[in-house]
Amino acid sequence: MSWTAGYNNSVAYTTGFYQEQSPTYLNACLVMQRVVPPSIEKFTYCELGFGQGLTSLILAATHPQGDFYACDFNPVHVLAAASIRDEAQLPNLTLLENSFGELAQGAVELPMFDYITMHGIISWISDETRAQIVQFLKRYLKPGGVVQVSYNAMPGLAQVLPLQRLLMRGAARGGDAWTHASELAKKLADLDAMHFKRNPDSLARVQNFANLDARYLVHEYLHEKWTPFYFADIARELADAKLSYAGGARFAHMAPVAWLSGEQRQLLDSVTDPIEAEELSDYCANRTFRSDIFVRGKAPLSDVRLREQAAHIHLWGNPMITYKQVVELEHATVTRGDALHQPLFDCLRRSEMTLAELFDAPEFAGVDMDGVLKILRLSIAVGETSIRYGGVQPRASADRLNVVLLSRVERGEVWSALASPRLGGGAGVATLDLLMMASLQEKTDRTKALSKNMDELTARVTRSLAATGLQLRVGDVEVAPGDITKRVGHLFEDSGKKLIAHSVELGFWTPQKTAVR
Repeated sequence: MSWTAGYNNSVAYTTGFYQEQSPTYLNACLVMQRVVPPSIEKFTYCELGFGQGLTSLILAATHPQGDFYACDFNPVHVLAAASIRDEAQLPNLTLLENSFGELAQGAVELPMFDYITMHGIISWISDETRAQIVQFLKRYLKPGGVVQVSYNAMPGLAQVLPLQRLLMRGAARGGDAWTHASELAKKLADLDAMHFKRNPDSLARVQNFANLDARYLVHEYLHEKWTPFYFADIARELADAKLSYAGGARFAHMAPVAWLSGEQRQLLDSVTDPIEAEELSDYCANRTFRSDIFVRGKAPLSDVRLREQAAHIHLWGNPMITYKQVVELEHATVTRGDALHQPLFDCLRRSEMTLAELFDAPEFAGVDMDGVLKILRLSIAVGETSIRYGGVQPRASADRLNVVLLSRVERGEVWSALASPRLGGGAGVATLDLLMMASLQEKTDRTKALSKNMDELTARVTRSLAATGLQLRVGDVEVAPGDITKRVGHLFEDSGKKLIAHSVELGFWTPQKTAVR
C-alpha cells in the first residue's frame, strides 16, 4: 500500500478551525451531558491528521497550560504549520510527520494523552489505517481521557455514495483530476440522468461545486477509501480501545433533542440500548456528518458533582443575534415556548455568568437542572449563546499568533480564523474582514483611525487585495479596479466600528483605552 493509505494527497488541504476539537469546548460539552471531564489545569493533547494545522495552532495559543502534539504525514502540511508555529513562538506545540501506523507502533516517543482529536480523517482512509488509529488510542489515551472524532455519516450520505464513485471515475481520466471529475458529474446531471432526478441531494451537491474551493472538493470526494459510517459501527470499533460514547460535540444533536416529533421521541425513549437509540435518531435527522465524544472510563455527574462542575462553565449572549421564537437548525425548524427561552436570552445578554449562577437565577426558580440544560443546549445550538469551560487563559501567545496570521493573509496566504482566549479556541473570519483587521491591528486607537487614517487603511487593504487575488464584489457585481479603493473606504465607513466591536466581543482583541484629554 502507498504511504497515502487511500487518502488523496495530490493537493494541500484547506485551512479551517474546528471548535469541536478544543479541550475547553469538549469539557463544556461533557458537563452539559452530565459526564465528568478531565482537568485542564495541565493536560496533554494530540490531533491526528491536522491538515494545514490551523486548529492545533490556535488551540496551543489559547491553552498555554497544555502540551500539544499534532501529526500529519503530508510534509507540505507540516512545513506550513511549523513556519507559523515558529514565527508565533508557540513552544507548547510539537508537529510530527508520521503515519498513524508508525505512531501506533511507538516509533515516536510520546506522552499519554488527556485528549485525542481527529476531524474527518477516518472517512478518507483504509480499514487498515483506521485499525492503526484504534491501536494508537489503546496505547496512548489516559484513563478518563477524551477522544473526539468527526466523520461522514449514514444514512444521510446514502444518495452521495454513487456520486462519489462517479467523481472517482471521472478523476481517473488523467490531467486535472477535479476538473474531469466534476465535468463528468455535471454532464450526466444536465442530461437528466435518473440518478440525479431521483436523488435531489446528489444533484444539489453537483450544482454547488462552482461555489466551493476545489481543494476542499478534492479532499471531500476524491479518496480511494471514501466511506460514510453508521454511528453504531464507529462505536463498536472504538469499544475495542475501551472507549464509551459520552455524547455529541454539536449542541443541535445532544439528547434530549428539541427537534424530534412527539411520536419520534416516544419511539426512541422505548429503546433501551443507547447506541441503537443514537443511530435511530440519525434516521430522524438524516444526518450526513457526526462529531462524537468518547471517553475511556465514562463517569456520570450526579446532581452534586454537576453543581460543582457548573461553576467552571462560563456563558454569555451573542449581541449580534436577536431573539426569535422560531429557530432553524441544520435539519429542523423548532418553535420555542417563550416562558423560559426568552428569559434565558435576556439573562445572558446582561452579563457573562457561570452555569452555577444560571441554575440559581430567579428566572428559573422551580426549573430543575436538566430543564435548564435542555433550553441552554438549544440556545447554544442556534448561536445565541457562547460557552467556555474554565477561566480565560493569558493571551500573550494568542495575540502573537493573530499578528502572524493577519500578516500572512496580507501576503496572500489563506488563514481563515483567529485565536480567541475568551472562546477557549477561535472563530472563522472572512478574508476581507481579516485584511481590514490587519490594517487596524497596530493602531493605538482603532476607532479614531477610521477617520484619522482612512487613506492609509484603504490603501493597505487595496494592496492586500491585489496580493491575495481576492475579487471585491458589491452584491453580484465585481468592482472595477479603479473603484476598489473607494469601495473599501465605504466598507470602513459602514462596517469598521462593527468589525472592531465584533473582534473585541469574540476576544480577538482586548478593548482599547481611549486617552482622556
